[in-house]
Amino acid sequence: MAYARSRTYRTVAGFVVAPMMPALILAGVILVAGGDSQTLGYAAFAGYISYPFALLVGLPSYLVMRRKHWDGVRAYAYLGLALGVFFLALFAGLAGVEGDAADPAWLNLLANLAFLLPFVLVCAVAATLAFWLIVRPDLHGP
Repeated sequence: MAYARSRTYRTVAGFVVAPMMPALILAGVILVAGGDSQTLGYAAFAGYISYPFALLVGLPSYLVMRRKHWDGVRAYAYLGLALGVFFLALFAGLAGVEGDAADPAWLNLLANLAFLLPFVLVCAVAATLAFWLIVRPDLHGP
């Protein structure tokens, strides 16, 4: 009983802390690059995006992984890569729905998304590994 409660608390803590990782990484990059308080606002925006994404995509992913017993750190790292690619594809698709695909702004957005791919992948893997470190799904109770 105590282990089940502890596991639940760790899971909730994982969903509270892990989505902050992209915002923290972005804030660190902005501060190192000499950004001001206005550009630091992008880090807060990253948090606004990552929490809904964690609940809408991360929670079902976690439940599937738990059901399939894919609980190792490598499985979570691969999940982070997949979620990063999915996030960019979803973002590009949503941006494309609102405008014409031949629009120069659309092409610029796609070029920037390709440039941002490594950063997004690092953030996604960092978030999933932070989640794994907090929840530790590989540790099974009595």
